[in-house]
Amino acid sequence: MVRAAVAALAAIVLLSLYLTHRPLPTPQAPSQGVRLENVALTLYPEQDPKARWEFEAERVEQDPATREARVSGLRSGQRFVEGKLDLRLYAPEVTIDRADNLRLPYARVEILKGCYTVHLGQMGEPPVIIDQREGFRAPSVYITAPSLEVRGKDFKSDFGIENPSWRDPIEKFFSGREQPCPIQGGSS
Repeated sequence: MVRAAVAALAAIVLLSLYLTHRPLPTPQAPSQGVRLENVALTLYPEQDPKARWEFEAERVEQDPATREARVSGLRSGQRFVEGKLDLRLYAPEVTIDRADNLRLPYARVEILKGCYTVHLGQMGEPPVIIDQREGFRAPSVYITAPSLEVRGKDFKSDFGIENPSWRDPIEKFFSGREQPCPIQGGSS
């Protein structure tokens, strides 16, 4: 009986040594995803069904591991609501996450209603987030319109800048200033 137990133990030790010293199989390289060049991309956010975003860019790279699309060399970015141009987006690149939200290093946005030009974030700051349900979140903001100029930090707002909040504001309001809106409208 002892002999059988020692033989079984020896077999287990030898099998263990064999299994631990085998070369490990090399894992397959992750898929590189899809890379497109000179792209016109339309985004229909599930969280905002009345809106659509249109981008023209040099390149779009889809990462299958994160399910994010990186849009670089952005030539134009526009948001339409119920077919009508709502805003224009200018940024060096945009990352579209799996929930259709946008992440940008910094951006300039032209909002037609209200004639706002909104500078979101700056180089070297945390990224700007455009949440399809809530609007803008940025570490800093500079807003201009014919009747106002605002600077602030920790900016949050809806897409129409109707309910903004920020910290450490510097605000200037102009009355009797008859300046035309520099932002030209358009339609789809």
